[in-house]
Amino acid sequence: MVNNYDARKFNTDVLVCGGGVAGAAAAIVAARRGLKVLLLEYGISLGGLATNNYVTGIAGQVEGLSLEWINRCIEEGYGQWRPHLPLFDPDKAKILLETMIHEHGGRILYGTHVVDVNMEDDGKNIKSVIAYSKSGRMEISAKVYIDATGDGDVAAAAGAPFEEGSPEFMGLNMGTTLAFRFTNVNWAAYQKANGEWAKKQIQEKGKVDCYGLYHDMEKKAVEAGDLPYFVFPSALMYPIPGFPEDSIDVSVMTCHSFFNHNTDVEDLTRQIVEQHQQILFLEKFFNKWIPGFERAKVSGIGNLHGVRDSRRIIGEYVFKASDVACARKFEDGIVRFPEFFDTHHPTSPVQGFKRHIHMTEPEEPTVTLHDDRFEGYEMHRFGTPAGVECRPNPRDYCEIPFRSLIPLGVDNLLLAGRCVSAEFDSCGGVRVIAPSMGTGQAAALAAEIAVKEGKRIRDIDPKLIRKKMIEEEGVELDKPVDGYWEERRTREGTMIVNFTDTADIITPQGVVPF
Repeated sequence: MVNNYDARKFNTDVLVCGGGVAGAAAAIVAARRGLKVLLLEYGISLGGLATNNYVTGIAGQVEGLSLEWINRCIEEGYGQWRPHLPLFDPDKAKILLETMIHEHGGRILYGTHVVDVNMEDDGKNIKSVIAYSKSGRMEISAKVYIDATGDGDVAAAAGAPFEEGSPEFMGLNMGTTLAFRFTNVNWAAYQKANGEWAKKQIQEKGKVDCYGLYHDMEKKAVEAGDLPYFVFPSALMYPIPGFPEDSIDVSVMTCHSFFNHNTDVEDLTRQIVEQHQQILFLEKFFNKWIPGFERAKVSGIGNLHGVRDSRRIIGEYVFKASDVACARKFEDGIVRFPEFFDTHHPTSPVQGFKRHIHMTEPEEPTVTLHDDRFEGYEMHRFGTPAGVECRPNPRDYCEIPFRSLIPLGVDNLLLAGRCVSAEFDSCGGVRVIAPSMGTGQAAALAAEIAVKEGKRIRDIDPKLIRKKMIEEEGVELDKPVDGYWEERRTREGTMIVNFTDTADIITPQGVVPF
C-alpha cells in the first residue's frame, strides 16, 4: 500500500546522489567551499566499492582528495603508503570519509534510495529528486545536482542519453566481482612463494608468461578436482594495514561472474549468489594450494556488489578508448590516468581481461604489439575488430576532460565516478578510486561556480575547472605524473606483451610488470 502522508521536503545548494568515493569527494569539496550540501546514500556507510567491497588499494594517480584521504588514513594508523596502490583499512576509512564531510557542515542521509526526478524548463533542468527512505517519500530540491550513483540513475531519470555494455560484446557488461576478507594470513610466506615462482619463470623462460602463482595453482586445483571450475586467472589481494606480517587480514578479489546485464535485478541477483558460492569453495582452495593461506578463514564478505560498468551517460565529450591508448591530453583535463585498460572480460574467465583495443590508425605513443596466444573465440567471441592491437604506453598517461562530466540535455546536473561520459574500454580510466575522486572534486568546483554565479553548468568555461584544480586544489595537472609513474617513464628497456595482455618492459634485470 502506498502511504498517503506528505513527502518530506529538503532544499539545498548541492545534492549529491551516491556515497561512493566520487560522491564523497564531491560532497567534501563542495562543503569546504561554503555550499550547503546534502548527500544521499542507500547504504549505511560511504566509500562505495572501495570500502564496502574491499577494493582497498587506490589505483590511478593518487593526487588531490585521494591523496589527502590516504594521508589521513596513514596519520590515524590505518593506512599504508606504497608507490603504487597505497592501502587503507576499509572499515575505518569509510568513517573517515563521513568525518571529512561533517567537518565542513555537509549533511548525509543514509538508507535513502533515489527513484525519480521532477523536471522543469521544458525538461532542461531538474526541479527535484524523488527518493524513498524509512521516512517514506522524500523530495529534495537543489540548485545543482551531482549524479554519483554509479549507474547514472539520476541522469537517466532526467532523460539524459546513455549507453550500456560493450558494442563488441553484444551489449554485455564487464565481469563483476564480490570481494571477501581473509583473516590469519602469513603474508610474508605468500610473498616469498610468489617471488620464487616468478624468479623461476624468468630464469626458465625469460619472462613471466602467466598471471602469477595463483593462476598456476588454480589450474592444478581444477585438474585435481579441488575446484569445480576455473573462476578467474588472478586474485587481486590487498593486505590490510596494522597487522603483523605472519598473521594479517587480506582482502581478496577473484570471484567473478560473466555474461552480465548490470541493470537487470534478476541477473544481478544471479551474479551475487554465484559469487557467494565461489567464496565457500575458494576458501578451501586457498587453504590447500596457496602458501601463506593454510590457516586463513573468511572473516567478511563485501556488502556492495562489485559492478564495474552499467549505464554510461553521454556527455559533452565522450572519453574515448583511443584517448587512453594514445595518451591524449585536453585543455580541460581534470584527472590524469596512467594505468592500463582495466577491462574485465565480459565472457571469458580464462582470459580474464581485455587489455587492448583495435585502431585502424594508431597514434604515438600507443604501443602496437600483437599477442597471438588468445586470438579468435576466447578473446573476441563475436568477431575480432579490424585494425591494430593497441595498448597504453606505460611511459605516458591520458587526461579525462571536464566536458565528460556534463550530460547532454540537462543544464543543472553533473556526473562523477563510473557513470561519466566514456566508452566501454575507457571506463577503467574513470571508475577506479583515484580518478573517481578526481571527477567528484572537479564536479564540486563546477557546482560552486554554478551556485554562486547563477550559471548553467555547460556555460562554465571548462578550462577554468582545470585551472582551479591546479591553483586552488593543488592537483599538479600541469606537470608529468611523478613517483611510481616517473620511474616507469624513465626506465630503459624494450616493450613486450606479457601474459597479462598489456605492455610491460623487459630489462636486463628481467620483466617489469606494468
